[in-house]
Amino acid sequence: MLLISIVWLSLALYEEREQRFRHQVELGLKSLGELQVKRVVEWRSRRLADAMALTDDSLFAKAVVRWQRTSAPELEAVVNERLRILVERSHYTVALLLSPEGRLLISSDSSQDGALSAQAQKALRQALDSAQPVLAEPHEEQRFSFPFIGVFAPLYEGERAIGVVWLVADMRSSLYPQLEGWPNNSQTGESLLLQRNEDGVIVPINPLRHGDQTLFESMGHKDNPATMAFQGVRGVTYGHDYRGAEVLAVSSAVPGSPWMLVTKIDVAEAFIQKQRREGLAAGLLIGLALLLVVSMAAIWQWNAWRRERTLKRALERNMRWLENAQKAASIGYFAYEEGSQRFHMSGMACIIFGLPKNDVMALREWISMLSPLDREQTLAIHGKAMSRRTPLHAQYRINRQSDGELRWIQVWGEYEDKPISGRTARMTGTVQDISDRKQAEEQLESYRSALEAQVRLDPLTRVSNRLALDEAVASEWNRAMRHGTTLALLMVDVDHFKAYNDFYGHLAGDRCLQQVAQALRGSLRRAGELVARYGGEEFAVLLPDADEQQAMDTAQRLGEAVRALELRHEAPGAQSLVSVSIGMACLSPCYKPGQTAGEEGVLGAQDLFQRADEALYQAKQQGRARVCAYTADASGLATSGA
Repeated sequence: MLLISIVWLSLALYEEREQRFRHQVELGLKSLGELQVKRVVEWRSRRLADAMALTDDSLFAKAVVRWQRTSAPELEAVVNERLRILVERSHYTVALLLSPEGRLLISSDSSQDGALSAQAQKALRQALDSAQPVLAEPHEEQRFSFPFIGVFAPLYEGERAIGVVWLVADMRSSLYPQLEGWPNNSQTGESLLLQRNEDGVIVPINPLRHGDQTLFESMGHKDNPATMAFQGVRGVTYGHDYRGAEVLAVSSAVPGSPWMLVTKIDVAEAFIQKQRREGLAAGLLIGLALLLVVSMAAIWQWNAWRRERTLKRALERNMRWLENAQKAASIGYFAYEEGSQRFHMSGMACIIFGLPKNDVMALREWISMLSPLDREQTLAIHGKAMSRRTPLHAQYRINRQSDGELRWIQVWGEYEDKPISGRTARMTGTVQDISDRKQAEEQLESYRSALEAQVRLDPLTRVSNRLALDEAVASEWNRAMRHGTTLALLMVDVDHFKAYNDFYGHLAGDRCLQQVAQALRGSLRRAGELVARYGGEEFAVLLPDADEQQAMDTAQRLGEAVRALELRHEAPGAQSLVSVSIGMACLSPCYKPGQTAGEEGVLGAQDLFQRADEALYQAKQQGRARVCAYTADASGLATSGA
């Protein structure tokens, strides 16, 4: 009977271990699939981000327009150089400038002109119609001899489409590496990135590891993981792949794309070796059980004594190892008795708290060491964990008892589910000194904040750049809509600046811009007002919660501040001193006149820029060195000397 019980227990243990191992393999494969999906999504996002930056690059669009109008070789060289830099820095294979009809205008390499494929032509039209970059899914083009994926970035002059930049990336060097990362040099592991072609056939985007395209298309069984993925099956599945081999697979949709990712490995490779080892272990265990049953009567006492001695030695060795591990990792252990309100501490825990090695700390001692900055919050976290019997995780500061030094510690703990009879409930856990890590995190946060501030500064004038302006306009626009307030914008242009550059030189022009920028910034008086370099000699001044009169007063003050610099401007056609022309627009984010809240036509931030720009244009037309305000009356503009 004892032998039968041992055999049954061995088989049950074998089954449990096998199921546990199977779950571990499935979980590992799922994690790998999720990681690869994340890489592919990030790869696609980077491609679209590069294209969006190109679409938003007004300087590049202006360069293309100038070249289209003159066909000058030097202007073509400027555009071509921009494409070449984009290829080199963003790791594209080639960048091509196409006309809105798809005709090749300029290429970063020696690519020949030719008609676009139907799929590429469709993506080009979508990009122009939506005014957004469009990623063309993998397809064949005669001009390229490698597998590629392209992004079409539309270019505009105002609302007129002037062309499309086609960014082409070789998938062999950019996309395929995202599907690598198989552990343990698996012989059968494979990740397939799949899509449906125009005929509705499922095809792989990346090369097959164990066959060719023909072999893949011939395997269309219902239990093929690729087929099941496009039928909506997600997660872990078992089936047969294009080779007919039984596989374990994980199917995932790639967000934002028509792609599916199937990560698979042969069942034989994943489980067979483990099954053999477990079977051998179970057989040995059964054999050992038989041997023990036969010899139990003779050696019972001797084995009992030997086991006791072995356990004692193992316990002593493990305790020494645990103590050394605590010191190496700076991790201590504790047990909190709820009844006695005492902490029983390991040696390393005593060192962390600065206690003598008496391995006991009263609750009141621990409370007294808590930093006043964290005491209330820390006590609340501990009290919640104690009352609800939930796991504890907390980070807080203490004043170490031995020297009073402020230290950061991290605590993990959990309650025993079933306390030993006669003993009150207690919590056991670990404590670790994380002061060095916290200091490093604070330094990194400081570096990050400093870097973000530099990114939003114009390097020449040291005022805000277009990025900072766009962020501020979006934020203030939303705030104005919430509170029903107005928002004003001043467009400021240095008069006859090109003549100034030609007469005095570009270095003097740079110094002029720097002085003008500082004069503008020094003239602002209210919190939230922002000066930004808009481009070249043009600046933008954002005035939140300002009405038309306040904006006009500010514009007058800015013009006077620039004149007060008394910068000589004796170039032909210019006035004697450097001056500025200012266009002012002020509006409240709302619906356009004559429309109800349910109709289209909500005023956007772009309207604010357009109105201010129209007012600036009128200021220049009327003789410069003045302020023009955009108004909604018949004339459309109000003018004042700057």
